[in-house]
Amino acid sequence: MRLAVRSQSHVKVHLASRDVLTIAGLRQLLKPCSFISITGASSDDGATIAAVTASSPDVLVLSVNNEDGLHALARAVRAAHEDLRIVLLTEESLAIPLMAASPTRLEAVLIRGGDCLEDIGAILRIVHRGGKVTSEYQTVAPDNSELSVSPQLAARVKSLSVRETIILRELARGRTNAQIAQPLHLSVATIKADLGHIMSVTGASGRVELAVLAVRCGLVDDVEASELDDEEANLGRPFNRTRDTERRS
Repeated sequence: MRLAVRSQSHVKVHLASRDVLTIAGLRQLLKPCSFISITGASSDDGATIAAVTASSPDVLVLSVNNEDGLHALARAVRAAHEDLRIVLLTEESLAIPLMAASPTRLEAVLIRGGDCLEDIGAILRIVHRGGKVTSEYQTVAPDNSELSVSPQLAARVKSLSVRETIILRELARGRTNAQIAQPLHLSVATIKADLGHIMSVTGASGRVELAVLAVRCGLVDDVEASELDDEEANLGRPFNRTRDTERRS
């Protein structure tokens, strides 16, 4: 069973955007996600506040082009529904500063049109369960046992090779495939192949699920990262592709 849909509970989502094409696109992206229920859509702030008050969605997906009125709207919808989680879709020029620091608490800040939208269903699931996500796939899990992995899944993660574990850790840190490949003296194609194998082993369906899994398993903890860096350094050479292939067979 895929990590992002392990729970049978549905995530109620309200869509808010002044652009009808954005609303239509989000509906299409979320259509295959059986665990997502779209409670409605709105095109202005007043209608969004009213809809949140009436339907009490779990997550508000808010698409805006600029920061004007964003924080006032966020405060208003949270006043109407204190447990509401907000996922913001915006332009890169606004997303980057909001990722770094925002006066308004946002559970996710995503670049409109970015690759992360392919995983929007998984992102909404993670946000609903208390995680935080950005377009760079930097994911932070909350401090509670609900998000701990099962012993079986933890064992699968431990069965990964050293190289695969490092790749998984670096992905969770927000590295691109090219950024992961360079220090390991590997090609981007090899990184993609390894990620495919990691997804197969763990049952994850995308980069976001892999990132949150790495966080849950402690792979981005300073101690774990230091140990992996030491083990990588001790190899003293690029990873042996043949050895990794033999381990998979």
